[in-house]
Amino acid sequence: MFKKIHVFRVMPGQELLSAITAYCQNNNITSGVIIGIIGSVTKVKLNFLLKLPGDYKTVEYTGPLEIVCAQGTVAQKDGNLILHIHMQLSSQEMSRGGHVAEAMIFSTAEVTIGEIDFQLNRALDRYTGLNELVK
Repeated sequence: MFKKIHVFRVMPGQELLSAITAYCQNNNITSGVIIGIIGSVTKVKLNFLLKLPGDYKTVEYTGPLEIVCAQGTVAQKDGNLILHIHMQLSSQEMSRGGHVAEAMIFSTAEVTIGEIDFQLNRALDRYTGLNELVK
């Protein structure tokens, strides 16, 4: 199923989405499945869809917080790389999850991407107001 599996580390103090984007660009990955991410963050912004079309609320959490799991896709829209990642976070007191808008790494993030041999694309969906997957 996968053309290649990529496993890499995002270092402390790096922003997760920027680091994954840079890795994908440096390794010519334009289409893939983010199989998993584990690690920890100092600060994270999660988006929550409130209503359609595309009305989000962004909530910021500070840590350190454990990245229990995260998954998503790597796709293109109009020739630009688009990451779509949902993440579950925890501390001793709480657990939260949502759509990742920003995440600053605390100790590490171990990222696993399954590169696929067909192109995932996104396009604006009029109903949702979001960039949804299309064939």
